[in-house]
Amino acid sequence: MATLDLKKSVLNYIDNADDRLLKLIKALVETYQEKESDYEISEEHRKVLDQRLADHKANRDSGKDWKVLKPELRKKYGA
Repeated sequence: MATLDLKKSVLNYIDNADDRLLKLIKALVETYQEKESDYEISEEHRKVLDQRLADHKANRDSGKDWKVLKPELRKKYGA
């Protein structure tokens, strides 16, 4: 869907929205507009993430494809 068509569609939803939907839309927009800096992580967590990224880059083939992993997780956890 083109951007203009999408905007028209969203505006139509807003024009016909009840109070509950308007509150949800407002919350979504406010969350979207928050700055990245509002989501700071501790230095310890950043180090863990950096190490995991480095491990991945060093051995990109060590992971599993989602199509393989998903059924394994469902079987293991019964989801």
